[in-house]
Amino acid sequence: MKIISEQKRSIVYFDENNETFIKNFKPKFINRLKYFFRLRKYPGNNFYFISLELQKLNISTVQILNYSHYSVTTKKLNGIPLDKYLQQYKDKDILYNFVIIVSTLFKNDIYCGDLSYDNFFVINNSIYALDLEDYRKVRFFKRNTNEAIRRMKGKVDDWVIEEIKKNLNIN
Repeated sequence: MKIISEQKRSIVYFDENNETFIKNFKPKFINRLKYFFRLRKYPGNNFYFISLELQKLNISTVQILNYSHYSVTTKKLNGIPLDKYLQQYKDKDILYNFVIIVSTLFKNDIYCGDLSYDNFFVINNSIYALDLEDYRKVRFFKRNTNEAIRRMKGKVDDWVIEEIKKNLNIN
């Protein structure tokens, strides 16, 4: 196995023999307390939970082979990251699919602090969601959709943000 990404809060390994990714989470102490007291789902458990929620909405995502509180193992996707796909193909249809996916997430009270092109993959003109540990399904206190959209600024094209707002009937 080789390390393909090492960040402050996670490390990702690629197992070439099994064509799998293993992501280990290293959360802050305060977050570990939130997980322990069930104020928030453990990142590995949340990854699995969100993948099930996305499947219900017909949003494609990675195949999860195994998960635990602080780890998730997924099957390798044979595709291209959405940001690189857009640089190569300049495909507006795929961006309209992205608009539909993000709008569907918000309409179903699913939020993510990092909705950017690099957290999605394209396979056969279909978009797959990645990095699901940071997604949240809000049950009691609805998140501010305008704030979620504001956080996308600079991460996706401005016209895409405007299309999402139109789709959600937000001015």
